[in-house]
Amino acid sequence: MGTAIDDYSAQPGPFVALDEDDLGEEKKEEDGSGSGSGSKNAPQDFTQDPTPPSTPQTPPNKRNKAPSASSRKLQLRPDPYTPSDKDALDPRTSLARTVEEARASLADHAVIWDKQRTDLQLVMRSGLDYLDAFELVNGDHLVHPRIPVRELTLMLARMVYWGRLNHTPWAKYVPSWCFKKAESYLETLDGAPARWPTLKKLRLDDSAEVMEALFSGVGESEDDEDRDVTFKSSVEFKPQSPRTTPPQEANRRRGSVSSGSSSSAPTGTDPPSEPPAERHRPEQDRRRSVLARKEYSELVPDELALVETPGRGVMSWRQYGILLKFAPGTANAIEQTTGFPDYAPNLSKSTELEGIRARWDPTLFKVLWDSAPWDDMFQQRLKFLILHSADDLSARAKSDLVDIVEFMWTHRRTFWLIGHWFFIDHHRDDYSVNLHTERKKECDAVKKNYKKFLDDEVRGGLPESVLEEPGIWTFPAKCCFWVCMDKSQLDDQGHPFSLTAQLRIVDKLEPARVQWNSCDSDDQRVAHLSSSLRKKLLPESERRRYPVATQRP
Repeated sequence: MGTAIDDYSAQPGPFVALDEDDLGEEKKEEDGSGSGSGSKNAPQDFTQDPTPPSTPQTPPNKRNKAPSASSRKLQLRPDPYTPSDKDALDPRTSLARTVEEARASLADHAVIWDKQRTDLQLVMRSGLDYLDAFELVNGDHLVHPRIPVRELTLMLARMVYWGRLNHTPWAKYVPSWCFKKAESYLETLDGAPARWPTLKKLRLDDSAEVMEALFSGVGESEDDEDRDVTFKSSVEFKPQSPRTTPPQEANRRRGSVSSGSSSSAPTGTDPPSEPPAERHRPEQDRRRSVLARKEYSELVPDELALVETPGRGVMSWRQYGILLKFAPGTANAIEQTTGFPDYAPNLSKSTELEGIRARWDPTLFKVLWDSAPWDDMFQQRLKFLILHSADDLSARAKSDLVDIVEFMWTHRRTFWLIGHWFFIDHHRDDYSVNLHTERKKECDAVKKNYKKFLDDEVRGGLPESVLEEPGIWTFPAKCCFWVCMDKSQLDDQGHPFSLTAQLRIVDKLEPARVQWNSCDSDDQRVAHLSSSLRKKLLPESERRRYPVATQRP
């Protein structure tokens, strides 16, 4: 549910992304290695998510359901294909690590477990450190003997469906019988499986070392497992402007991202069966910023005005006094879309919950709602192609762009809502209850339909890189939480900041919320994309030559 953060009685899940079709990947965080059998002929038990309902807002003449594997021609084996005689991991063999143990091993890498690709997670659970696991998965190595057959089958199905076999080096060593199981699974699948993302080594901020120096002392841990460790520092914290993304860089859901290369072992060489020697790790795997060490009730007005930026190793910080954490991944949204905010309230303490509840003011919000900021968002959108020449697009592709912009117009409010996910105290009054309920229904339906709609367009021939155009809106994988200011914060006239004024501030600082409308330049609009896509930026003289669509002004 996308509104779990509004339900302050629902613990310990303060924030969960909206539902999205997935291949039962919620199973991957169980301590067991899977329920499937390692036998080539044994039946597999796959749990399928129900097909989501359609909504009448879907553009006409478009299929609402993604095509099944049986209706399309798929690449069923990698090219080249050199299968190994080694089988997948016997499901009766337990993985060396539980999910929690593997997650804890990421402490000194400033990397979030839930943002790692499934194969990397499973290899880490086989006993390898993050860096060794990444090198193994990213290089020309045998990987499948470390992975249980059920999880392997699900991953192969995703690679086959989305044409990613040649982009996953270890796939060429998987025995043919494993691929046949994946084919059988795809034949029974109604719709499209989750995409298989590009493997990418997460990058830290340039200021990581500076922030590490600021937050170097570690103190006593608290009892609550959802709370971060209290630590001491004699350095006074100086807040910086809030970033668009956290230190970790997540894959853009529909982006074409180039992965970093790493040294590879000789083809066909089995990786070590034992994990390498333990790397040095800090004493604690969770840290708090300077303000996060304080109780909410201890914050003074000047501190309520500060926006902390999380540095390396910092997992809990404050923005306008609200305690934040990196938004946890779910089976349906493990990675946040690149460029979009990826944090959520940390409601592990009742005082933090009360602090955020107090900021919900239905009367003030109605004023903002009546101003329909989503209309401005649509009118101020980038209306031209800046990465592609329309002369290079087919007539079908141009027609697809018209339909996409029409979808954006029809659901402009939903795009605004998902980019400005405000906390609603739905116990306050009837207005709050209704808004809370309707927002969830609206966002759930539109998110599912937009994903299926774009997948259908790409399968129909629309170049996927066109979807990276800033003029084509992105529905982020997770809600983008909007932290409203405390009423003690005053503008130049001595009045509390209106929500409209606050909206201008946050949209300027985090332009992905308004689909990069608030950027000062085209270079800023594409800064979150891969280098290969950024190189496609048209000459400045041509960037206002090709409208995305002519039907909508």
